[in-house]
Amino acid sequence: MVKVYKKVVTSFKMQVKRRYLMLLKKEVVESGLKRRRGDCLGCGACCRSSFPCPFLFEKDGLFLCKIHENKPDVCKTYPFNEEDVFPHTAENCGYYFVDEATG
Repeated sequence: MVKVYKKVVTSFKMQVKRRYLMLLKKEVVESGLKRRRGDCLGCGACCRSSFPCPFLFEKDGLFLCKIHENKPDVCKTYPFNEEDVFPHTAENCGYYFVDEATG
């Protein structure tokens, strides 16, 4: 129970922080996205981290978005830097970040 509680609290704190950055510190988001490489693997772990996304559905073992073409920026930009990756999903995330010098 403690493990689940910690995961939910951590995810919630990260969600609040990322919304703050997206609204008030857009340069942080833009800088991170320029360094982002890789692709979403469709595991759905991030979309189920804080609460189950109502637009997420499973098809052939992948988790897909019902509103992919119109999904909110908060979803499109996840993760925008290394600190934005949920700790419990980092190991399996298809995204990674390069240094600005090598980017």
